[in-house]
Amino acid sequence: MSYHKPLLETAEEYLLRRTVQDAINSFDLAEGAACDPDSCAAGRWVCYMLLGHFEKAWIESDAIARRNNPDPNRYWDGTPFAGRRVLIRCLHGLGDTLQFLRYAPMVRNTAAFLAIETQPALKSLILCSQLADQVLTWGELEPDWDQQIEVMELPRAFRSTLQSIPAAVPYLHPCSSWPQDSKEDPFLRVGLVWASSTFNPQRSIGLDALEPLFSAPEVRFYNLQVGPESQQAKRCSISLPRLCEEGSDILRLAALLHGLDLVITVDTMMAHLAGALALPVWTLLPYEGDWRWMLHRDDSPWYPTMRLFRQREPGNWAPVVRDLDLALKALLTRRSVLVPEG
Repeated sequence: MSYHKPLLETAEEYLLRRTVQDAINSFDLAEGAACDPDSCAAGRWVCYMLLGHFEKAWIESDAIARRNNPDPNRYWDGTPFAGRRVLIRCLHGLGDTLQFLRYAPMVRNTAAFLAIETQPALKSLILCSQLADQVLTWGELEPDWDQQIEVMELPRAFRSTLQSIPAAVPYLHPCSSWPQDSKEDPFLRVGLVWASSTFNPQRSIGLDALEPLFSAPEVRFYNLQVGPESQQAKRCSISLPRLCEEGSDILRLAALLHGLDLVITVDTMMAHLAGALALPVWTLLPYEGDWRWMLHRDDSPWYPTMRLFRQREPGNWAPVVRDLDLALKALLTRRSVLVPEG
């Protein structure tokens, strides 16, 4: 049935162009023409999440689960957590873990015991945040458990809607023993992350594209970038000191972020870390933004302290930087009114 393949490809093209209702209609047609039902349901799931119609997305998830095809990311058995010994497994990216661990207290409220198996880089921060009875990482002895769930399954487990997202922040807390940079200067202190991982290069902007921001004399910018892209700071027109060393523990980074007034970042782990810490964060999104940011919003129901800056067309960051520049100048103006001279 190779003639069915273009139907699914057409639906996916509509989704990439973010003509979401057309994509939904095309996924329906593709499924009616005997295309893989799980692929069609997964495509509609993304569409509904982009639209903020979480209830419809969970219906698609339920249909996939009923078909019971093997899925390496599906662990939850669909039953309640009450009275159970639960293990949350964090098997996706660091940002995914940071975003969806907001549900851990809800699990813990009813479970008999909660353990979190997380990436090594996050273990100490989660321990300090006291989200579970036990925190472990790869290779460590698992506790006895009778129910497990992957962290990204938690919104479905709680049937979250836009209105019921657990958005109280902060829900991550660095240990108070870590030193924090002083804020005893008149400058606005802004941390920058300009490149995402190679998983999705469209999320990266390049430090040179942010040059228009650097003309503001009342701002000190800091380099929060990790990886080889951090070397771009050496070619920057201004001094861009690192806030912490490459490879620093995320717990230490979380503490140091509290010394900043603002984080400006592309869609990467740093956006989720700052949001979970309830710090002001401006997140730059490509045109094909991830489903969690939905469509046409400049705010996020997941993170009350976050502001979104979106590409208007694929690959064009220039209008986004202009929006950032205007927003930064407006912030400086408000700050000058609130903080009297002397």
